[in-house]
Amino acid sequence: MTSTAAPAGGRQVLGKAGYGYLDPQGYRYEGADFHAYMNLGWTCPDGTYTGPSAKQVGNLDCSGYTRMVYGYHMGIPVAAGEDTTGTRIPRKSRHMVDHTPGVRIDRTNGTNPPAAGQLQPGDLLFFNADSGDDTVTATVDHVGIYLGPDTAGKRRFLSSRKTGNGPTLADLGGASLLDGAGTYATKLHTVHRI
Repeated sequence: MTSTAAPAGGRQVLGKAGYGYLDPQGYRYEGADFHAYMNLGWTCPDGTYTGPSAKQVGNLDCSGYTRMVYGYHMGIPVAAGEDTTGTRIPRKSRHMVDHTPGVRIDRTNGTNPPAAGQLQPGDLLFFNADSGDDTVTATVDHVGIYLGPDTAGKRRFLSSRKTGNGPTLADLGGASLLDGAGTYATKLHTVHRI
């Protein structure tokens, strides 16, 4: 994305994004939510206020990007943290997988990945990309948004990743594909539709 819009009091709500600032060891911090990207505080529907983070201005982690698209731009209520009501989008992917409004389309049974034929553009894709545990109860640690097939017929998604530095289709840190034998193709855990 390269354009910007300004319906939030002159704040950037679209455009280039990073993933997070660097810690002393050179690794990127997670924790960049949509309101941090815009450099403003946010009051969630339950009344919880989350302040801005000067260090995270212009950054979005994977769940922050998802909340920017579905929460901020599409108006689906968001939660300040872990929310199990199913009426608001929780803050982290590991909570989103079971508690985001909408319906579960499919989930791995521990052996087989979710059914590809059921995917529709806009579906949330949850991955167990880092933990190494491929069971049904594995910890989800990444979320992306399914875009559909690319010009080569490969199924693509968009997400924010440390190695890609922000929302990207780039194949840094693992191809943004659900086909083949790459990280995301083999670690897809759950498909959810809002």
